[in-house]
Amino acid sequence: MNEQPIKRGRKATSCAQCQRRKKKCSRQWPCNHCQSRGLAHQCRYESARRMAVPSADNNSVQEMAESRSTTLEEDTVSTQHAAMAVASLGYINDNVFESITKSQQPASSCRMVDLSGPARQAAQTVPPRPYADILVQNFFESVNHHYCVLHKPNFMVSYVNWWSRRRDMTNSCSASFVALTALVLRICSNSMQFLSAASKSHLESDLGDSATNLGNLYHSAADTLSSLLPAGSGGLLNAQQLFLGATFLKAEAEFLDSWHVLAAAVRQAQEIEIDTDKLLFNMTEFERDSRRRLWCSLITWDKFMSVTFNRPLLVQSESDVPYPSLDLDLSGTSADIPSAIVAKVLENQLARALSKIEPPTATTFADSLAMVEKWMASLPPVFALEDPDMHWDVQCPRLSFQRLQLHCVGYMAQMVILKPLLSSLTTTRDRQRRTTNPSPLLDRTITICLESMAVCKDFFDLGFPQQAKYFMISFCSFDNAALLCSLLLQDPEAKRVPRRGEIVEAIGTALSVSFRLRGHTRMGDSTWSVLSTLVKQLRLSAAERNILDTASMLGTANIGDVGRGGDGEIGVYLGENLASEQNALENEMWQPSGSLIDTDVLLQGTDLGALDGLWDWQNLQLEF
Repeated sequence: MNEQPIKRGRKATSCAQCQRRKKKCSRQWPCNHCQSRGLAHQCRYESARRMAVPSADNNSVQEMAESRSTTLEEDTVSTQHAAMAVASLGYINDNVFESITKSQQPASSCRMVDLSGPARQAAQTVPPRPYADILVQNFFESVNHHYCVLHKPNFMVSYVNWWSRRRDMTNSCSASFVALTALVLRICSNSMQFLSAASKSHLESDLGDSATNLGNLYHSAADTLSSLLPAGSGGLLNAQQLFLGATFLKAEAEFLDSWHVLAAAVRQAQEIEIDTDKLLFNMTEFERDSRRRLWCSLITWDKFMSVTFNRPLLVQSESDVPYPSLDLDLSGTSADIPSAIVAKVLENQLARALSKIEPPTATTFADSLAMVEKWMASLPPVFALEDPDMHWDVQCPRLSFQRLQLHCVGYMAQMVILKPLLSSLTTTRDRQRRTTNPSPLLDRTITICLESMAVCKDFFDLGFPQQAKYFMISFCSFDNAALLCSLLLQDPEAKRVPRRGEIVEAIGTALSVSFRLRGHTRMGDSTWSVLSTLVKQLRLSAAERNILDTASMLGTANIGDVGRGGDGEIGVYLGENLASEQNALENEMWQPSGSLIDTDVLLQGTDLGALDGLWDWQNLQLEF
């Protein structure tokens, strides 16, 4: 037998797409050609060197192939059983068993799930294809940029394949198929919360129910499917659908339930080792980047919940998972427009920095505020606080939303630093010293509150009514106004709080926001109930009452103009409902009383509704 020389294989340095199209590849991920063609999710590189096999006669080759196939099959089955045994014992990312688990596909992805009875009915809750397409499209246009956990081109491939496989659905389906079905339902439920008026009317008419009821139906069906998935099964799809389950509950102001579902998403992510950032069995760079996207949002939400609402951290240890690619969503037609994930990475950077600072004191708070201000000042031009680059806003509407979202996050972070300090200033000496000379801390707080309120109002005007259920649009203006009300309530003689006119105008604007949100969101109902109760107790002069009336009825007056000689641009009149309600309550609401009502019982009997367990009035019992 003549032996032929072994042909040495050379590892390809171009991605598979560029090799196939004979293009010069940039050899980065994603490469220049895949990115320009909108196929970044298909950009793949060879992971191992290909070696040629020595030439031999046909019989020898066949015998060798059969022998190797049998041996490989036996070894694979044996190793898979061992890997499943390791997983069943509860081990995860253990170096002792790495030789068994490192080359095996996770056993959880091979699990089968019974879809009979109620589970099958839940899987069939997805609306007919034309309506599902509308909801999916709306999700990527109006919702996904809130958190950026899904990549549209890649999801659409899975979505189209899911519809073709759905027709052949049996009583036994893989965990990954069930997780994808739950994800489709989550997308439908989230999308229902943020529909335009025209789409909402169209879907309600054709599907025969309200958007609220349909959203709850899809969410409940996804919950049913999610409950069937064993712990750790379903891979990234399961973690993504759990995350979107938490975002749905958050938008519905079910904050306690939302936090617990967020915890489930974190545990699923840890179970599939997203927090280790390992390139696991046959994983592509795109798949790893998708995992990084989810982890970025999980960490951000977890840290902000901890510092804002005193919730324990779900992720206790610092993670070294790199940030997701900032170039993945770029395309050839809009390469200069920042990717949607950029805003999420910036938000994550602030959340991580905020969680690391020591509790500020009256002497160190300025340094903590400076850290946040530095972050705000370093925002890219398209998101800049002052004179932002807005020339892409029409072509890409999400930019204006993300810009104001980042500004709100920055101001909220500053208030997180300041609130504990304000509530700690309780000594008689401090109160007496500040009777005629307000503290720098108080001045700084008022300035930040007023600047924040202006951004909150712009954010509301941009998002209402389609984005009304987005948390910051509903909550931020209320939170600022509640703090400002507390300052005025602790200063009944109007001697210690400066810039009262601007404060009263800001409160009136927040009152108008809460009023307009009533009936649209549970958060709006609750914030109106609490804020109107607080306003009833304010001791205001006749001039201040006029400012409050004007701001609350006109709603779009420029905050901060009062007291500085500004003209105050007048916006849209809210209608007669708020005006008549205010006039009916005017005598009892805004007339100065003989003594200030005890703030400990101020909200007694007031239903906090969606704010119960989230917002604590006791934190605003400020003494200064």
